[in-house]
Amino acid sequence: MSVKEILSELTDRFNRAGIEEAKADARILTAFALNKTPVFLRMNPDFEITPDQWRTLQGYAERRIKREPVSKIIQTRGFWRLDFKVTKDVLDPRADSETLIEEALKIFKDRTVALNILDLGTGTGCLAQALLCEFVHAHAVGLDNSSQALAIAVENAATNGLKDRFKVVCADWNQEGWERNLGRFDLIISNPPYIPETQKSALEPEVVLFDPPQALFAGSDGLDAYRKIAPSLSGLMKEQAVFITEFGKDQHQSVRQIICSAGLKFNAFGTDLAGTIRCLSAFR
Repeated sequence: MSVKEILSELTDRFNRAGIEEAKADARILTAFALNKTPVFLRMNPDFEITPDQWRTLQGYAERRIKREPVSKIIQTRGFWRLDFKVTKDVLDPRADSETLIEEALKIFKDRTVALNILDLGTGTGCLAQALLCEFVHAHAVGLDNSSQALAIAVENAATNGLKDRFKVVCADWNQEGWERNLGRFDLIISNPPYIPETQKSALEPEVVLFDPPQALFAGSDGLDAYRKIAPSLSGLMKEQAVFITEFGKDQHQSVRQIICSAGLKFNAFGTDLAGTIRCLSAFR
């Protein structure tokens, strides 16, 4: 079969399965199975694939029809200017989370400043490593309660040439004393779990079936992580340090109240590309 025929067939199958980005997903998975780029597929629609490549691609297609995300199949997701390995053990980086990086860049305008950064719930390491990419003299600590996630974050740091400036700590903010011995930081950034348990049934299968639940859900109102993190922030922050955190739709005022009640001074909200208030920044 030719690339053109394969893309047509896969797109049709994905459409029948209710997959929104059927054409794009078909192209990405075909390119991955052939070890080619999507550009190569566009330039060579008559390229014939081998039987082995077809069997490999069929396996990828069946996984996608079962709603496994493309990023989990190819084990790669782009974020900011970097690529990150993703597995079942880590939350997929989302474009909405780039809003946190944008807010940090607004506050710290000098890209040469030697920031000491803490990423709470680091997962893939995408937030911390995106910041290290921008602040070339900065160092970061990625904290997570999953040793599997931390292994992925360390691997991503090595792949992205950041292993000398990115370290990890395994700790759980649900346990007393989790913040001890971490030191103090110029910037703390976090994308904690914030989905209410009651909203689980409304989530897309790609999320609820393939992202780790501990990275998604945080109690009945989705605010449990902020309540756990907030009391420890002042002790982790240097004078005039900044805290930036992500949250879900319509949670901004509740998160602001929790953070300010812990003694921080609200600075600003940040909006994502859809115009949704996605993060806030606060100072010590």
